[in-house]
Amino acid sequence: MYLTRKETLLQYEALEKTFDYLLSERDRVKRAFAGELARLLFIGCGSGYYLCQSAAVSATLRLPVHGMAMAAGDLMLNGFRYQGLMPNTLLVAPSRSGSTSEVLEAIKYGKANGARAIGIAAKEDSPLEELVEECFVLPWAFDEAVCQTKTVTNLYTANLILMALVADDKTLLAEIEQAIKRGPEFMERWEETSKEIAKADWSRVVVLADGELEGIAAEAALAFAEICQAPASYHHVLDVRHGPMVLIREDTLVIMASTGQEEMHQKQLVEDLQGRGAKVVVVGPVGSDWKANWYVSVPAYEHYGVTGIPFIYIPQSVSFFKAMERGINPDVPDGLDAWIELPGSEK
Repeated sequence: MYLTRKETLLQYEALEKTFDYLLSERDRVKRAFAGELARLLFIGCGSGYYLCQSAAVSATLRLPVHGMAMAAGDLMLNGFRYQGLMPNTLLVAPSRSGSTSEVLEAIKYGKANGARAIGIAAKEDSPLEELVEECFVLPWAFDEAVCQTKTVTNLYTANLILMALVADDKTLLAEIEQAIKRGPEFMERWEETSKEIAKADWSRVVVLADGELEGIAAEAALAFAEICQAPASYHHVLDVRHGPMVLIREDTLVIMASTGQEEMHQKQLVEDLQGRGAKVVVVGPVGSDWKANWYVSVPAYEHYGVTGIPFIYIPQSVSFFKAMERGINPDVPDGLDAWIELPGSEK
């Protein structure tokens, strides 16, 4: 079995450990987020940055402090432009390796200018762990494959758990636990559908989602680019009408995450996308009346961010099976490294 596929299938086993670990660290989590805070600034690179986008929305919705997301490379290169944001800011850095140069340098800059920092890493004894005030380490979530699957699902969920713990949101924690328990059955149920989608005739992908799913949906688009080497992009659901629609045609697969609310406009969008020849997958608390090519049902969680946990499996699985259709080895993507250590950067 390809390592990419193996790690995708192991993600819920890892999620159980992530959930239990972070709940056992509840007091340390609260201490990490305590004190006067002007903002939470989530920083990361690649997949890590996309997860930061979701985390920033989660923080803004649930905490009495504004959440922001920034590419670590932007802060590293242009710190002087953001210097005024650093005092009383808590930097939060989710990272697979804890060794990415841009993240480390950005944290150093932030701390030198009045920020504090915490990390979430999937690798033990990383440079990140030594640099931040607190680091929550999830070694069971570390992906050996270059393309991240298990790691991104765990880091996405870890961010959500942290927000629930800081906000004392027991309902959110309960729904996260439910999604994790339902995970293995969900993967088994939708495997054949994922294969069917992968066999369809498409060469480009557009992923649509709103709210807390915006970051995990952007990561889904990246998964298609990395795993099956299909050009892919992410947009907010209705924003696809504002320009991107002109590029949607017969060669396009659209994966849309639905909230299960305001369905009239979403259903109309599905019909319009199909009218342009696109093949459409709808993921959410939906049914066959949507008239999509495929629909993947998930429970209607009160906290929409929880939907991101099962959602990401569909793009991961479809992109893997598409790679198999194309004869691509997803474990060795040309030109892609698992993480980046820039020359001249100190750990």
